[in-house]
Amino acid sequence: MPFFSDASPGGFEPKRQFRFLASFTNLGDIKFMVKSATKPSYEMGTATEHRILNHIFKFPGIVKWTNPLEIKLIDAIEPDVGATFYNLLKQTGYVEPTTQSALLQGVTKVSTTQALGEVKIQQLDGGVDAIEGIPGAVNIIDEWTLKNAYIQKVTWSNALDYSQDGLVEIGVSITYDWASFELKRQPVQI
Repeated sequence: MPFFSDASPGGFEPKRQFRFLASFTNLGDIKFMVKSATKPSYEMGTATEHRILNHIFKFPGIVKWTNPLEIKLIDAIEPDVGATFYNLLKQTGYVEPTTQSALLQGVTKVSTTQALGEVKIQQLDGGVDAIEGIPGAVNIIDEWTLKNAYIQKVTWSNALDYSQDGLVEIGVSITYDWASFELKRQPVQI
């Protein structure tokens, strides 16, 4: 594919790693605290072979959505992202085992997926009209939506260290049953 063509005077515009938003419908507005995110991935199960006379035909196996989505967020005082994810754990049905009756309660898939809500990863353009080259509204190019997503793991910064001046981070692993992908070209709603 050529970088420049008559159809597009300025060439093509590749998607850029730093132009994205990750959002969680039930966690408030923490999308600007997201530092990095992976996109969903899948693999096709091992092929099943079917032999007919002198030929072998291969048929695909079951599609499996692999690898949890990994998101890193910056913790802050306001919004307190760490507290947000700890409160999410309580919303999933987790109860600290301080009493005998607390031992009887547990986490379910329904409660975990409802507590988290919908998770979306949106790829953004540069906010420049591709035809005219004029600055404009930033647009969502494409969008991944995780289905039946829930938090698999949350990790707070490994160490607090007086010799460092970095930001405190929170790592979140989100597992899901499957993901949907949609091409878009609409302005970002912030």
